[in-house]
Amino acid sequence: MKYFTTMIVFLLATPSVPAQSPPTEMTAEPINPPFAPGIPLSDDAVDEEQWERYWGQQMVRNVTRPAIYPILPSGTRRNGKAVIVIPGGGYMFVSMDSEGFGVANRLADAGYSAFILKYRTIPTPRDPVEYMSQIAASFGTLGKEDLVDHPPAVDDLAAAIRYVSDHAATWEVDPAQIGAIGFSAGSRSLIRLIEQKEEASRLPHVALIYPPMVQTIAGGPRAPLFLAIAVNDPLFQQGGLNMIDQWLDESDQVEFHLYSGGSHGFGTRTLGTTSDKWMDHYVTWLAQQ
Repeated sequence: MKYFTTMIVFLLATPSVPAQSPPTEMTAEPINPPFAPGIPLSDDAVDEEQWERYWGQQMVRNVTRPAIYPILPSGTRRNGKAVIVIPGGGYMFVSMDSEGFGVANRLADAGYSAFILKYRTIPTPRDPVEYMSQIAASFGTLGKEDLVDHPPAVDDLAAAIRYVSDHAATWEVDPAQIGAIGFSAGSRSLIRLIEQKEEASRLPHVALIYPPMVQTIAGGPRAPLFLAIAVNDPLFQQGGLNMIDQWLDESDQVEFHLYSGGSHGFGTRTLGTTSDKWMDHYVTWLAQQ
């Protein structure tokens, strides 16, 4: 198998690499789709997606056909509740490991049916070397410039909520107990859903993991909120407590965790910081919802 390598002078914040790591060599390894095909939410476009492994993680990009991947608990653990998982990736890729399957497997262990959303991404160069250079340019602005919205990803999230709700009986899920958790760009999609889509009213709880803290959430329902971010995340340094302060003005149903380390994109990776425990905190909070 051919490997592609490029040097990033300023290492970016990604779901697999801490934002303040030193410069390093990055290699993209094209791989076959490592998971069974997901449940399609749309198949009216030519399939262009590319699966690759880099930063020790499996990613997918150039997604044109959104899908969900169910991860279900064992029968004895099933609690009838579900969570839709929206990974990050700056809308350039979908981080399927530490913000997708890692989260979903942990939720399933706790009794929740989890559904990972593979949403449509922006077009990126087919060539891995050119693509890595584009990533460097894009993620190097993290915390300095606002990420541009990507409406197709928000539409795909709305479609995922409808699909899981409509087929809840298939997985022995209560349709009134389907929440959502978004990471980075995935949290941005969840914010836009809250603001713009009626499907947000179906969510009994939401979680935003390292979201764009500089933003306020304009309108929409205020379901109980779990928010986690690290103090050394460029998105926290950019926005501080802005998002939390604004939410608290409208609702006190907030669980907020500000970790002393972890930077941006800690996901389910073990970094040796207190952010390693965020899933424990989230699952404990979920049990109270």
